[in-house]
Amino acid sequence: MNLAVNARDAMGGGGTLTIATSARSLGGEPDPVQWVFLRCVDTGAGMDAVTLSHIFEPFFTTKEEGKGTGLGLSTVYGIVAQSGGEVTVESSPGKGRHSQSSCPA
Repeated sequence: MNLAVNARDAMGGGGTLTIATSARSLGGEPDPVQWVFLRCVDTGAGMDAVTLSHIFEPFFTTKEEGKGTGLGLSTVYGIVAQSGGEVTVESSPGKGRHSQSSCPA
């Protein structure tokens, strides 16, 4: 939910948020590990490299005062990390955001 809310806010006057899930077996025989993937893509304004380097820090926000706590993406990161997974983000100014979370099933 936090990831979707942040994407919505990044799109200001509107846009598209696409959420997809998938499952994959990773690793070799004899015991491949099942992973669950969650992919979110939005058509927001995108982020520069400096902003991108801080997005998972607690209380970091680019929103105006009173519009956010800066805990949304740090919460996403914490939940995924505690589940043994990882979060990757691709973004640049003018290109929106692509986030992918993956965790062992």
